[in-house]
Amino acid sequence: MKNLFLIILIQFSIFSYSQKENVESTTRQFIDKAQFTRINKDWNTTAEFKSGIGEVVNFYPIEVIDLKAGSKVNALQIDMYIKNPDIYKTAWIGIDEIEEFINFVEDNVIPNLDLKLKDKSSEFIFKAKEMTMSYFVNERGRRITIKLNSYDNDKILNYTFWTETQVDKIPRLLTVLKKIK
Repeated sequence: MKNLFLIILIQFSIFSYSQKENVESTTRQFIDKAQFTRINKDWNTTAEFKSGIGEVVNFYPIEVIDLKAGSKVNALQIDMYIKNPDIYKTAWIGIDEIEEFINFVEDNVIPNLDLKLKDKSSEFIFKAKEMTMSYFVNERGRRITIKLNSYDNDKILNYTFWTETQVDKIPRLLTVLKKIK
């Protein structure tokens, strides 16, 4: 009996440990669950970042409606176009992650936009379920990097965009985030 209990305990531990962490946003879960969906996008409130090689990331508020149930959620949509590989991807940040994203930008990025460092560097990183944003500063410059985290069966784990020339547009991203409530 003791051995049987030990075997069950070990199997339960292995099963619990091997459970895949939920990497989908609440918005993606809402869309996947709905049979009929409508997504309203606010094109007047957009934060756009462009790279020197023509890659683009757009952030904008959306309202997602389950047309059958009539329920609605607000979220942030991220559209990314990168050239290598030549691909267009969409990710979402759910309403449950927006306040933390706002706090991160307000408390860590905006106050450090003019940070000057000598022989040092600093990197500020925000990780949501479907996106990771980092703001990097060293003595030579500043860089914003946006990665779409792996949330599907792609062979490429992270799609990455970065720019050094668009860092001053971060306050516009904060404006977009504050429109989502």
